[in-house]
Amino acid sequence: MQNSLLWVVIVVVILVGGFLLWQSMTPAPSTTPTPTPTPTTLTPTPTPTPGAGTGAPMIAAVAYNAEDGFYPAEVTVKRGGTVSWTNTGSSDMWIASGPHPAHTGYSGTALAQHCPDASGTALDQCSNGGTFTFKFDKVGTWPYHNHSASTKFGKVIVVE
Repeated sequence: MQNSLLWVVIVVVILVGGFLLWQSMTPAPSTTPTPTPTPTTLTPTPTPTPGAGTGAPMIAAVAYNAEDGFYPAEVTVKRGGTVSWTNTGSSDMWIASGPHPAHTGYSGTALAQHCPDASGTALDQCSNGGTFTFKFDKVGTWPYHNHSASTKFGKVIVVE
């Protein structure tokens, strides 16, 4: 009987010691109240016009090939800036202002104005490796296309 009582005391001491050890390792619950988040009002930030201010370049370059079309398809320049198109493909590139086939979207670019004898092109025609550069003096959005492949379009945005 004495032996059993000894085992009961040992088990109780181990359980109480384990409980106390466990309590000392468990962090006490915080008595500091959790702050309630303050609702905030989000004010929309205006989206800047592409190229607005001083960020627009004076020169932009566009590559063209028949498979991919114009890259980049949209460029932004400051008024008075130039855009250069380079034909990197194997077929002809004929840069023409919109709309097709009149090419009158940007005044001064129609075929009759550039080539009164109708032997030339609306803006320029370039074979592989050729480059055409045009100066944009008017603010606005100016679509263009390859007249030789009129499903290939691009856009020049001219800002102040």
